[in-house]
Amino acid sequence: MEGFPFVCPIAVRFADIDAMNHVNNAVLVTFLETARVALWRERFGFAGAASSIPVIVARVAVDYRAPIELLDEVRIGLGVRSIGRSSFTIAYRVEASGRLAAEAETVQVMFDYSASKPVPIDGAMRARLEALRLPAAA
Repeated sequence: MEGFPFVCPIAVRFADIDAMNHVNNAVLVTFLETARVALWRERFGFAGAASSIPVIVARVAVDYRAPIELLDEVRIGLGVRSIGRSSFTIAYRVEASGRLAAEAETVQVMFDYSASKPVPIDGAMRARLEALRLPAAA
């Protein structure tokens, strides 16, 4: 998973498989969420409550490249593609047993749950996000 600063293994469950005998497209979006939460836990100090992750997902885009089957070993690479004033974009590469299965992007917005509104990315968070920045070619 060259170029991606964080890689998360994902276990495919029988329940993830649809009538076409591959991982359902909506389940793949859940795989992205699982990887994103793992990233948050490892690199940002996830405290256990959902509200301790101060972001909301504003956009999800997935390009499906190949099916994922029950026995595939799935790995997801994540990296920060861009950082704005109050939002940042994460790029994903999903591999199934070594082959490209999907590419995706999510846009997260920093969010103050108590005020119920977006907030700017502060300096400390910006530095942590910069540490996860993808190389220009990724």
